[in-house]
Amino acid sequence: MFILALHGFTGCGADFAPLAQIIGGEWHCPELPGHGPESQLDCSPKGTLDCINKALIHYRLAVTTQKILLGYSMGARAALLHATHHPDLWDALILISGSPGIENETNRSDRRIADAELADSIERLGVKTFLEFWQETPLIRSQKEIPTNHRAFMQANRLENTSVGLAKSLRQFGQGSAPNLWPEIGKLAMPALLITGEKDTKYTNIAQRMQKVLPNASHVSILNTSHMPHLEQSDSVEKAIKAFIAEQ
Repeated sequence: MFILALHGFTGCGADFAPLAQIIGGEWHCPELPGHGPESQLDCSPKGTLDCINKALIHYRLAVTTQKILLGYSMGARAALLHATHHPDLWDALILISGSPGIENETNRSDRRIADAELADSIERLGVKTFLEFWQETPLIRSQKEIPTNHRAFMQANRLENTSVGLAKSLRQFGQGSAPNLWPEIGKLAMPALLITGEKDTKYTNIAQRMQKVLPNASHVSILNTSHMPHLEQSDSVEKAIKAFIAEQ
């Protein structure tokens, strides 16, 4: 079993270590464009696809291996983008706190403006000060519930990012710039598991709608969690993923 796991904004592949250790299989967790100390700066949708394709070539993916694509938040956006471009490559899809994009063009434009302003603030403040602000936003604040050892490790990795890289990620692959994939996801026939935190009502509502559009999807809402359920309540997410994989 091969699992390609794509991290969220400001995160890194190592964020999936607790999941990988419990679930097993061959996990590969590349850094997405704009992330890491030597971040690749083409963060556009095409640059993101190229990054994933290069990772797959590097890992020498075996044709006979069960291939699962997993993404969290921004990584779920990237996972859906890759799945819609290469639907025959993946045997299953796991999306944690994911969205296919913003449909309304006015809302997309408003979000691009907000993302650009946030990108400006990252470049102005620097990564450390930006993270202090970012981690107090309502969507991210619940990550304080992550066990201390994991949170400290995650925070150290986040500080390895560059302000230029994170800003470019927001401008080129933020929700206002990433493509609207709602018209495409109905073509994805592979089994899909949608995981959200019970307290994250926005993404839970999106997952419930996605479940109706994706031909072969199930949705699991994790109790007492918000936007990062796989670290806030890792045991429950591990059980959901194990059960899903066992059915394939």
